[in-house]
Amino acid sequence: MQVDEIKFNYDLGLFGDTLKRIVLKQYPHRLNDFIDSFSHNQVVCKKWLVSQLITVLNQKPETQIKKITVLGSWYGNIIVPLLVDNIKGIEDIQLVDMDEDALDIGRKFLTRKYNNVNIHYLKEDINFTDFKNHYTNVVINTSCEHMYPMSSISFNNDSDVIYVLQSNDMKNQREHINCVKSNDEFITQAALDKVYYYGKKRLTGQDQIKYWRFMIIGKRND
Repeated sequence: MQVDEIKFNYDLGLFGDTLKRIVLKQYPHRLNDFIDSFSHNQVVCKKWLVSQLITVLNQKPETQIKKITVLGSWYGNIIVPLLVDNIKGIEDIQLVDMDEDALDIGRKFLTRKYNNVNIHYLKEDINFTDFKNHYTNVVINTSCEHMYPMSSISFNNDSDVIYVLQSNDMKNQREHINCVKSNDEFITQAALDKVYYYGKKRLTGQDQIKYWRFMIIGKRND
């Protein structure tokens, strides 16, 4: 599916209400961060992710996507509406992040059910969380540069899980502890054996610095 075909039916009234009623009153220290979560690059990269995931799923009509786990979910404010509005059959989305404020804002923003899809919020440091007893169909991580290699994470049904991952080469950011230089490095780092998609985008970040955003979609063998 082409990126321009992706639905992004964002409720601006909901955004304004959340900004005024929740962020400004209860979390004023998160105002700039919350606004940044709606930046052009954030929206572009997440639409790119959903469009390529749909393309992969269309090639695998037997694959059912009922449960999605989003690691490093932040507020979930962009990815959740994009997934729910564009992929049929989703029943549950679990947002996992170590940022308690972000999860609290996301919970008040999206609530526990978004367009009839259950939304779960889990506060965990992904670097030190064992997911081996967790079942999911898709794992999304759009901030792999912030954490240990994804090869350190596996799920109960790991060989059936579709991994959809993004990272970048912005080593100038202090919190970016695990950047990659190429998709080949990224694929190796994530321990993917079957790769359904890989690509990259040239983006402009803070201070007009150019950088590459990488994305890979694939599975692991047994």
